Amino acid sequence: MPGYEQAVAAIEALLPDVAARGDEIERTRALPEDLVSQLKHIGAFRLLIPEAFGGFETPFQTFMAAIEHLAEADASTAWCVNQAAVIGTTSLWLPATKIREIWDAPDTSVANGPPFGCTITPNEGGFLLNGHWGFSSGCQHATWMMGAAKYSEGGYRIAYFKPEQVTFTDNWQVAGLKGTGSFEFRIKDLQLPADQVADNAAAPTVDNEVTRVPGSLLFAVSFASVALGVAHGALADVLQIAQGKVPRFAAIGLRDDPDVQRFVGLAQACWRAARAYLYATVEEVFEQVCANGRIDHEQRAQLRMAGTYVIRECAEVVDLAYKIAGSTGIYQQQTLQRRFQDMHVITQHVQARESYYGLLGRYAISGEYELTAMT
Repeated sequence: MPGYEQAVAAIEALLPDVAARGDEIERTRALPEDLVSQLKHIGAFRLLIPEAFGGFETPFQTFMAAIEHLAEADASTAWCVNQAAVIGTTSLWLPATKIREIWDAPDTSVANGPPFGCTITPNEGGFLLNGHWGFSSGCQHATWMMGAAKYSEGGYRIAYFKPEQVTFTDNWQVAGLKGTGSFEFRIKDLQLPADQVADNAAAPTVDNEVTRVPGSLLFAVSFASVALGVAHGALADVLQIAQGKVPRFAAIGLRDDPDVQRFVGLAQACWRAARAYLYATVEEVFEQVCANGRIDHEQRAQLRMAGTYVIRECAEVVDLAYKIAGSTGIYQQQTLQRRFQDMHVITQHVQARESYYGLLGRYAISGEYELTAMT
Protein backbone atom coordinates (compact mmCIF):
# COMPACT_ATOMS: atom_id res chain seq x y z
CA MET A 1 0.00 0.00 0.00
CA PRO A 2 1.45 3.40 -0.96
CA GLY A 3 2.35 5.69 1.92
CA TYR A 4 -0.40 8.18 1.13
CA GLU A 5 -3.04 5.43 1.29
CA GLN A 6 -1.82 4.50 4.76
CA ALA A 7 -1.97 8.15 5.85
CA VAL A 8 -5.50 8.60 4.48
CA ALA A 9 -6.62 5.36 6.14
CA ALA A 10 -5.22 6.64 9.44
CA ILE A 11 -7.23 9.85 9.05
CA GLU A 12 -10.37 7.82 8.33
CA ALA A 13 -9.77 5.79 11.49
CA LEU A 14 -9.54 9.02 13.50
CA LEU A 15 -12.90 10.40 12.29
CA PRO A 16 -15.08 9.06 15.15
CA ASP A 17 -12.81 10.70 17.73
CA VAL A 18 -12.78 13.98 15.79
CA ALA A 19 -16.59 13.97 15.63
CA ALA A 20 -16.89 13.18 19.33
CA ARG A 21 -14.76 16.20 20.23
CA GLY A 22 -16.66 18.76 18.19
CA ASP A 23 -18.13 20.49 21.24
CA GLU A 24 -14.71 20.72 22.88
CA ILE A 25 -13.16 22.16 19.72
CA GLU A 26 -15.97 24.71 19.50
CA ARG A 27 -15.72 25.68 23.18
CA THR A 28 -11.93 26.06 23.35
CA ARG A 29 -11.59 27.65 19.88
CA ALA A 30 -8.68 25.36 19.10
CA LEU A 31 -7.88 21.79 18.18
CA PRO A 32 -6.98 19.78 21.31
CA GLU A 33 -3.25 19.22 21.72
CA ASP A 34 -3.54 15.44 21.74
CA LEU A 35 -5.65 15.50 18.55
CA VAL A 36 -3.09 17.76 16.86
CA SER A 37 -0.37 15.36 17.97
CA GLN A 38 -2.25 12.46 16.38
CA LEU A 39 -2.81 14.39 13.16
CA LYS A 40 0.87 15.25 12.96
CA HIS A 41 1.90 11.69 13.76
CA ILE A 42 -0.16 10.25 10.88
CA GLY A 43 1.06 12.94 8.49
CA ALA A 44 -2.15 14.90 7.89
CA PHE A 45 -0.33 18.21 7.49
CA ARG A 46 2.20 16.85 4.96
CA LEU A 47 -0.14 14.96 2.65
CA LEU A 48 0.80 17.12 -0.37
CA ILE A 49 4.55 17.32 0.26
CA PRO A 50 6.71 15.15 -2.06
CA GLU A 51 7.98 11.85 -0.70
CA ALA A 52 11.55 13.01 -1.34
CA PHE A 53 11.07 15.63 1.39
CA GLY A 54 9.25 13.49 3.93
CA GLY A 55 5.70 13.88 2.67
CA PHE A 56 3.16 11.53 1.11
CA GLU A 57 2.69 13.07 -2.36
CA THR A 58 -1.03 12.34 -2.16
CA PRO A 59 -2.96 12.66 -5.45
CA PHE A 60 -5.02 15.82 -5.12
CA GLN A 61 -8.41 14.15 -5.56
CA THR A 62 -7.54 11.65 -2.84
CA PHE A 63 -6.53 14.55 -0.63
CA MET A 64 -9.84 16.30 -1.32
CA ALA A 65 -11.83 13.21 -0.35
CA ALA A 66 -9.93 12.94 2.94
CA ILE A 67 -10.68 16.61 3.69
CA GLU A 68 -14.34 16.09 2.82
CA HIS A 69 -14.67 13.18 5.25
CA LEU A 70 -12.80 15.09 7.94
CA ALA A 71 -15.17 18.06 7.47
CA GLU A 72 -18.18 15.84 7.98
CA ALA A 73 -16.70 14.91 11.35
CA ASP A 74 -15.68 18.48 12.27
CA ALA A 75 -15.34 21.49 9.97
CA SER A 76 -12.70 23.32 12.05
CA THR A 77 -10.42 20.29 12.07
CA ALA A 78 -10.78 19.84 8.32
CA TRP A 79 -10.22 23.54 7.72
CA CYS A 80 -6.97 23.54 9.72
CA VAL A 81 -5.65 20.40 8.03
CA ASN A 82 -6.55 21.68 4.57
CA GLN A 83 -5.12 25.14 5.21
CA ALA A 84 -1.83 23.79 6.54
CA ALA A 85 -1.44 21.11 3.86
CA VAL A 86 -2.07 23.46 0.93
CA ILE A 87 -0.09 26.42 2.28
CA GLY A 88 2.74 24.02 3.11
CA THR A 89 3.24 23.47 -0.62
CA THR A 90 4.55 27.04 -0.92
CA SER A 91 7.72 25.73 0.75
CA LEU A 92 8.43 23.97 -2.55
CA TRP A 93 9.67 27.29 -3.95
CA LEU A 94 12.42 27.52 -1.31
CA PRO A 95 15.88 26.00 -1.85
CA ALA A 96 15.91 22.21 -1.53
CA THR A 97 18.04 22.33 1.63
CA LYS A 98 15.49 24.58 3.34
CA ILE A 99 12.55 22.43 2.18
CA ARG A 100 14.26 19.43 3.71
CA GLU A 101 14.99 21.30 6.95
CA ILE A 102 11.34 22.36 7.30
CA TRP A 103 9.84 18.92 6.64
CA ASP A 104 12.49 16.80 8.38
CA ALA A 105 10.84 17.67 11.69
CA PRO A 106 8.01 15.16 12.33
CA ASP A 107 5.68 17.78 13.84
CA THR A 108 5.84 20.35 11.04
CA SER A 109 2.73 22.37 10.34
CA VAL A 110 2.58 25.66 8.44
CA ALA A 111 0.18 28.56 9.04
CA ASN A 112 -0.25 31.82 7.20
CA GLY A 113 -2.71 34.65 6.69
CA PRO A 114 -3.70 37.23 4.06
CA PRO A 115 -1.39 40.26 4.07
CA PHE A 116 -2.50 43.73 5.13
CA GLY A 117 0.12 46.30 4.16
CA CYS A 118 3.09 43.93 4.36
CA THR A 119 6.52 44.74 2.89
CA ILE A 120 9.77 42.88 2.34
CA THR A 121 13.04 44.57 1.40
CA PRO A 122 16.41 43.05 0.44
CA ASN A 123 19.48 43.99 2.46
CA GLU A 124 22.98 42.67 3.02
CA GLY A 125 21.80 40.09 5.55
CA GLY A 126 18.99 38.77 3.37
CA PHE A 127 15.59 40.43 3.74
CA LEU A 128 13.75 42.70 6.16
CA LEU A 129 10.08 41.86 6.75
CA ASN A 130 7.31 44.04 8.19
CA GLY A 131 3.58 43.59 8.21
CA HIS A 132 0.23 42.52 9.54
CA TRP A 133 -1.50 39.31 8.49
CA GLY A 134 -5.01 38.12 9.36
CA PHE A 135 -7.06 34.93 9.66
CA SER A 136 -4.17 32.61 10.51
CA SER A 137 -6.02 29.30 10.81
CA GLY A 138 -4.11 26.67 12.77
CA CYS A 139 -1.48 29.12 14.02
CA GLN A 140 -1.77 27.74 17.56
CA HIS A 141 -0.20 24.45 16.53
CA ALA A 142 2.03 25.70 13.68
CA THR A 143 5.79 25.21 13.77
CA TRP A 144 6.38 27.54 10.79
CA MET A 145 4.59 30.67 9.61
CA MET A 146 4.41 31.86 6.01
CA GLY A 147 3.65 35.41 5.03
CA ALA A 148 3.30 37.02 1.61
CA ALA A 149 4.54 40.60 1.37
CA LYS A 150 4.91 43.29 -1.27
CA TYR A 151 8.50 43.27 -2.56
CA SER A 152 10.25 46.61 -2.67
CA GLU A 153 11.50 45.91 -6.20
CA GLY A 154 8.10 44.85 -7.55
CA GLY A 155 5.69 41.96 -7.14
CA TYR A 156 5.38 39.83 -4.02
CA ARG A 157 7.58 37.44 -2.10
CA ILE A 158 6.72 34.67 0.35
CA ALA A 159 8.67 34.44 3.58
CA TYR A 160 9.00 31.62 6.10
CA PHE A 161 9.61 32.36 9.79
CA LYS A 162 8.89 30.89 13.22
CA PRO A 163 5.77 31.51 15.37
CA GLU A 164 7.91 32.86 18.19
CA GLN A 165 9.06 35.67 15.88
CA VAL A 166 5.56 37.15 15.52
CA THR A 167 3.05 38.89 17.77
CA PHE A 168 -0.35 37.20 17.75
CA THR A 169 -3.67 38.94 18.43
CA ASP A 170 -6.59 36.78 19.52
CA ASN A 171 -9.55 38.46 17.87
CA TRP A 172 -11.20 35.23 16.70
CA GLN A 173 -14.62 35.84 18.25
CA VAL A 174 -16.82 34.47 15.48
CA ALA A 175 -20.02 32.56 14.77
CA GLY A 176 -18.54 29.53 13.00
CA LEU A 177 -15.29 27.64 12.41
CA LYS A 178 -14.43 28.66 15.96
CA GLY A 179 -11.97 25.82 16.43
CA THR A 180 -9.65 27.12 13.70
CA GLY A 181 -8.30 29.72 16.13
CA SER A 182 -7.60 32.07 13.22
CA PHE A 183 -5.65 34.79 15.01
CA GLU A 184 -3.99 37.80 13.38
CA PHE A 185 -0.24 38.38 13.66
CA ARG A 186 2.26 41.18 13.19
CA ILE A 187 5.97 41.51 12.50
CA LYS A 188 8.24 44.52 12.86
CA ASP A 189 11.73 44.64 11.31
CA LEU A 190 12.32 40.89 11.19
CA GLN A 191 15.62 39.98 9.56
CA LEU A 192 15.37 36.82 7.47
CA PRO A 193 18.05 34.81 5.64
CA ALA A 194 17.75 34.61 1.87
CA ASP A 195 16.88 30.90 1.89
CA GLN A 196 13.62 31.60 3.77
CA VAL A 197 12.27 33.91 1.08
CA ALA A 198 11.05 32.96 -2.40
CA ASP A 199 9.21 34.28 -5.44
CA ASN A 200 6.37 31.86 -6.05
CA ALA A 201 5.58 33.59 -9.34
CA ALA A 202 8.87 32.09 -10.59
CA ALA A 203 9.64 28.44 -11.32
CA PRO A 204 9.35 26.23 -8.21
CA THR A 205 12.17 24.10 -6.87
CA VAL A 206 9.82 21.10 -7.15
CA ASP A 207 7.74 20.75 -10.33
CA ASN A 208 4.66 18.62 -9.72
CA GLU A 209 0.87 18.75 -9.98
CA VAL A 210 0.35 21.04 -6.99
CA THR A 211 3.06 23.55 -7.92
CA ARG A 212 1.66 23.85 -11.46
CA VAL A 213 -1.71 25.02 -10.12
CA PRO A 214 -1.92 28.40 -8.33
CA GLY A 215 -2.36 28.02 -4.59
CA SER A 216 -5.50 30.17 -4.65
CA LEU A 217 -7.15 27.62 -6.97
CA LEU A 218 -5.95 24.67 -4.90
CA PHE A 219 -7.73 26.36 -2.01
CA ALA A 220 -10.83 27.02 -4.13
CA VAL A 221 -11.47 23.34 -4.76
CA SER A 222 -10.17 21.97 -1.46
CA PHE A 223 -12.28 24.38 0.61
CA ALA A 224 -15.17 23.29 -1.60
CA SER A 225 -14.40 19.80 -0.27
CA VAL A 226 -14.77 21.15 3.26
CA ALA A 227 -18.16 22.56 2.26
CA LEU A 228 -19.20 19.18 0.82
CA GLY A 229 -18.36 17.47 4.10
CA VAL A 230 -20.29 20.01 6.17
CA ALA A 231 -23.32 19.74 3.88
CA HIS A 232 -23.31 15.94 3.93
CA GLY A 233 -23.13 16.02 7.71
CA ALA A 234 -26.09 18.42 7.83
CA LEU A 235 -28.13 16.02 5.70
CA ALA A 236 -27.27 13.16 8.04
CA ASP A 237 -28.27 15.30 11.04
CA VAL A 238 -31.66 16.24 9.64
CA LEU A 239 -32.43 12.66 8.61
CA GLN A 240 -31.84 11.63 12.20
CA ILE A 241 -34.00 14.47 13.53
CA ALA A 242 -36.78 13.58 11.09
CA GLN A 243 -37.03 10.03 12.38
CA GLY A 244 -38.65 11.07 15.65
CA LYS A 245 -39.82 14.67 15.40
CA VAL A 246 -43.49 15.60 15.23
CA PRO A 247 -43.69 19.39 14.87
CA ARG A 248 -46.00 21.24 17.26
CA PHE A 249 -49.55 21.48 15.93
CA ALA A 250 -48.72 19.04 13.10
CA ALA A 251 -50.74 15.90 12.43
CA ILE A 252 -47.78 13.85 11.13
CA GLY A 253 -44.09 13.49 11.86
CA LEU A 254 -41.34 14.94 9.69
CA ARG A 255 -40.51 11.55 8.18
CA ASP A 256 -44.04 11.22 6.78
CA ASP A 257 -44.45 14.82 5.61
CA PRO A 258 -44.47 15.00 1.76
CA ASP A 259 -42.93 18.49 1.80
CA VAL A 260 -40.07 17.28 4.01
CA GLN A 261 -39.55 14.29 1.76
CA ARG A 262 -39.42 16.60 -1.26
CA PHE A 263 -36.92 18.93 0.41
CA VAL A 264 -34.71 16.01 1.46
CA GLY A 265 -34.75 14.57 -2.05
CA LEU A 266 -33.87 17.96 -3.53
CA ALA A 267 -31.03 18.49 -1.03
CA GLN A 268 -29.56 15.06 -1.73
CA ALA A 269 -29.69 15.64 -5.49
CA CYS A 270 -28.05 19.05 -5.14
CA TRP A 271 -25.27 17.64 -2.97
CA ARG A 272 -24.55 14.72 -5.27
CA ALA A 273 -24.54 16.97 -8.34
CA ALA A 274 -22.16 19.45 -6.69
CA ARG A 275 -19.79 16.69 -5.62
CA ALA A 276 -19.77 15.06 -9.05
CA TYR A 277 -19.10 18.41 -10.70
CA LEU A 278 -16.22 19.26 -8.37
CA TYR A 279 -14.40 15.94 -8.69
CA ALA A 280 -14.94 15.69 -12.45
CA THR A 281 -13.56 19.19 -12.95
CA VAL A 282 -10.48 18.57 -10.80
CA GLU A 283 -9.80 15.25 -12.53
CA GLU A 284 -10.05 16.82 -15.99
CA VAL A 285 -7.97 19.90 -15.17
CA PHE A 286 -5.22 18.06 -13.33
CA GLU A 287 -4.88 15.55 -16.17
CA GLN A 288 -4.45 18.42 -18.61
CA VAL A 289 -2.03 20.30 -16.37
CA CYS A 290 0.11 17.20 -15.88
CA ALA A 291 0.11 16.50 -19.63
CA ASN A 292 0.92 20.08 -20.65
CA GLY A 293 3.22 21.03 -17.79
CA ARG A 294 1.30 24.24 -17.16
CA ILE A 295 -2.15 25.63 -16.45
CA ASP A 296 -3.95 27.84 -18.98
CA HIS A 297 -6.76 30.37 -18.63
CA GLU A 298 -9.51 27.87 -19.45
CA GLN A 299 -8.32 25.48 -16.75
CA ARG A 300 -8.02 28.32 -14.23
CA ALA A 301 -11.59 29.35 -15.02
CA GLN A 302 -12.86 25.79 -14.60
CA LEU A 303 -11.29 25.40 -11.14
CA ARG A 304 -12.51 28.80 -9.99
CA MET A 305 -16.02 28.13 -11.26
CA ALA A 306 -16.21 24.72 -9.59
CA GLY A 307 -14.90 25.97 -6.26
CA THR A 308 -17.25 28.94 -6.11
CA TYR A 309 -20.32 27.05 -7.27
CA VAL A 310 -19.86 24.05 -4.98
CA ILE A 311 -19.40 26.18 -1.86
CA ARG A 312 -22.50 28.22 -2.65
CA GLU A 313 -24.53 25.11 -3.50
CA CYS A 314 -23.48 23.38 -0.29
CA ALA A 315 -24.73 26.39 1.66
CA GLU A 316 -28.12 25.89 -0.01
CA VAL A 317 -28.10 22.24 1.06
CA VAL A 318 -27.31 23.16 4.67
CA ASP A 319 -30.05 25.80 4.62
CA LEU A 320 -32.57 23.20 3.41
CA ALA A 321 -31.54 20.87 6.23
CA TYR A 322 -31.81 23.70 8.75
CA LYS A 323 -35.25 24.66 7.44
CA ILE A 324 -36.50 21.08 7.75
CA ALA A 325 -35.25 20.78 11.35
CA GLY A 326 -37.29 23.78 12.48
CA SER A 327 -36.74 24.98 16.03
CA THR A 328 -34.88 21.76 16.90
CA GLY A 329 -31.93 23.01 14.85
CA ILE A 330 -31.45 26.28 16.71
CA TYR A 331 -29.98 24.83 19.92
CA GLN A 332 -26.24 24.98 20.44
CA GLN A 333 -26.07 21.33 21.48
CA GLN A 334 -27.30 20.34 18.03
CA THR A 335 -24.50 19.41 15.64
CA LEU A 336 -26.70 20.80 12.87
CA GLN A 337 -26.50 24.25 14.48
CA ARG A 338 -22.71 24.13 14.43
CA ARG A 339 -22.70 23.00 10.80
CA PHE A 340 -25.05 25.86 9.90
CA GLN A 341 -22.73 28.41 11.52
CA ASP A 342 -19.59 26.82 10.04
CA MET A 343 -21.09 26.76 6.56
CA HIS A 344 -22.06 30.40 6.65
CA VAL A 345 -18.56 31.40 7.74
CA ILE A 346 -17.21 29.40 4.79
CA THR A 347 -19.47 31.35 2.42
CA GLN A 348 -17.91 34.60 3.69
CA HIS A 349 -14.40 33.44 2.76
CA VAL A 350 -12.64 34.97 -0.22
CA GLN A 351 -12.84 31.61 -2.03
CA ALA A 352 -16.66 31.76 -2.03
CA ARG A 353 -17.22 35.24 -3.43
CA GLU A 354 -20.13 35.37 -5.85
CA SER A 355 -18.32 38.15 -7.73
CA TYR A 356 -16.19 35.43 -9.34
CA TYR A 357 -19.19 34.58 -11.51
CA GLY A 358 -18.81 37.96 -13.20
CA LEU A 359 -15.15 37.31 -13.96
CA LEU A 360 -16.01 33.88 -15.33
CA GLY A 361 -18.93 35.19 -17.38
CA ARG A 362 -16.76 37.89 -18.94
CA TYR A 363 -14.20 35.26 -19.88
CA ALA A 364 -16.90 33.07 -21.46
CA ILE A 365 -18.23 35.99 -23.50
CA SER A 366 -15.03 37.77 -24.50
CA GLY A 367 -12.20 35.30 -23.95
CA GLU A 368 -10.51 37.88 -21.71
CA TYR A 369 -9.32 36.37 -18.45
CA GLU A 370 -8.33 38.63 -15.56
CA LEU A 371 -5.22 37.31 -13.84
CA THR A 372 -5.21 38.29 -10.15
CA ALA A 373 -3.71 36.88 -6.97
CA MET A 374 -6.88 34.78 -6.65
CA THR A 375 -7.17 33.50 -10.23
